[in-house]
Amino acid sequence: MGYRELDIFIQQKEGKKILDLEKQSALCSRLKLEMLHPLRVIIANRGPDTELLVANPVELSGKGRPRVFYDVTLALKTLGICVFSVRKFRNDSKSGISFYI
Repeated sequence: MGYRELDIFIQQKEGKKILDLEKQSALCSRLKLEMLHPLRVIIANRGPDTELLVANPVELSGKGRPRVFYDVTLALKTLGICVFSVRKFRNDSKSGISFYI
């Protein structure tokens, strides 16, 4: 696996720098985590049903990786798995989509 360098510039809503060292540290650790593990997939058996949970936390702001859920659905189709229902949810701290297969 190759390594790349990336410069990211994050500003406050007003366009000002983030000067709080604690906030800078929290942002850096969150971004490192998401770059190392950008997508989480969990398959859960719920009685007669199987539920596929896909989590892409950076997407909470609406600016995550485009097409992530399309790519998941396409991969499932390629594997011969039919998606019969998709449910999107959002609460104060999380959002996500459940694929029912």
